[in-house]
Amino acid sequence: MKLLLWVHLIAGLYGGTAGNRSCPDLIIDSCSCTSERSKGPGRQIIRIKVACSHGELLETLQSSLLPNQTVTLILSNNKISLLKNGSFFGLRSLERLDLKNNLISNIEPGALYGLPELKRLDLSNNRIGCLSPEIFTGLTSLTKLNLSGNIFSTLPLGLFIELSALKVLHFSTESLMCDCNLRWLLQWARNSSVRIADETVCVYPSALQGRPFKTLKENQLSCDGPLELPLFQMIPSRQQVVFHGDRLPFMCTATENGTICLDKDGTALLLGVREIE
Repeated sequence: MKLLLWVHLIAGLYGGTAGNRSCPDLIIDSCSCTSERSKGPGRQIIRIKVACSHGELLETLQSSLLPNQTVTLILSNNKISLLKNGSFFGLRSLERLDLKNNLISNIEPGALYGLPELKRLDLSNNRIGCLSPEIFTGLTSLTKLNLSGNIFSTLPLGLFIELSALKVLHFSTESLMCDCNLRWLLQWARNSSVRIADETVCVYPSALQGRPFKTLKENQLSCDGPLELPLFQMIPSRQQVVFHGDRLPFMCTATENGTICLDKDGTALLLGVREIE
């Protein structure tokens, strides 16, 4: 019995040491690093998973701290608010990136650059109000994208033009406006054989509330009805504490009659705006 106990203890210590050897530069307590070997054509391939969930991280990990063989990176349930240009550059083997349940409100163009093998990207349950095609540049292997639970009400024309391999898309939000500004998305999904998730349903206009987006017909996505203004939201909120001399970037969104996005130079970009006579 004692011998069996010692065997388990030594095996546990060895497993932990092997995990640490996989990520020798990663010394964050909330992160775990595991590796496995899989057989490739004529050789063994090391596949590494890094998980840093529920760790109160305020920003993404430096990619230089992670092994080149990292195929899964989980950064969910933290307090990350910004994805900077080149945040994951160098992780060319990465296949899955999980960023759900953070505070992300800004994704800089190039933040996801250098991930040619990425297949699954989860950005759900953040505070993203503005998206542009440049964000997804180079993600030619991406097959599943989850944008649900953010604060946008519409998506700009051609947003997914770079995602030639995409097969599954989630974009349900509490203020999703199914009007003429999303007609392009319905056409694109059908022409590209992209499956829109069942839970992606319309919230506005009230005539389409609760209807799965994928079941709609193009003539139902109209801007001829009366305006509905369900929500105005600003991030950060008015309760944000700042001191004299501090810089406080902000973003405000308004559903139905448009989303106001601030470009990096401060220029206001209006998405999904209707003309009112």
